[in-house]
Amino acid sequence: MGFGEQLRRQAGDSFLAEDLNMLTPRIEIWGNRRVSIENHEGILEYGQEMMQIKCGRMVVKICGEDLELRSATLTDLSVTGRIVSVELI
Repeated sequence: MGFGEQLRRQAGDSFLAEDLNMLTPRIEIWGNRRVSIENHEGILEYGQEMMQIKCGRMVVKICGEDLELRSATLTDLSVTGRIVSVELI
């Protein structure tokens, strides 16, 4: 049994159990200047005014001005700029 599985068993039905699932997308919004997404599945659309990111069964649509992909890995990314809205589609 791996360390992650051991943590999941110990957490059981607690609120931490969802955080331990490494495949669940996690979206953090930092004011109106940055959106960070963990465990995404790819960038569907990229532009200075709108970006769409695939996250499991949903798409995260970020609208704003001067949007820029600040950092990106295969699973995590960060978008900066003037964020106007974040929609889950």
